[in-house]
Amino acid sequence: MLNALQEAEFSPDRPVSKLLYDSEGLRIVVFGLVAGQEIPPHATPSRVVLHMVQGKGAFLTGSGERPAHAGAFVVTEPNEPHGLKAAEKTVLMAVIAPRP
Repeated sequence: MLNALQEAEFSPDRPVSKLLYDSEGLRIVVFGLVAGQEIPPHATPSRVVLHMVQGKGAFLTGSGERPAHAGAFVVTEPNEPHGLKAAEKTVLMAVIAPRP
């Protein structure tokens, strides 16, 4: 069993990503961000679930910016842009299926 809160790492210079699980059908990545950091919107041919485990900020999706807080998640469709702005120390988990 893994715990996203325990696995997340942080850097004052950039968001830190860490691969937690990887198979042909699924990839799970945890991100650690400090206030003001951003994962710029980008697209992938897979469906992506962004789950805010801890923190506050905004999900960036093809339909615009949506408030994000601990417990919130958003699902983006294949080729839909997705990203995140952190307003405070944040742990974000991304579930990507299938793995690109």
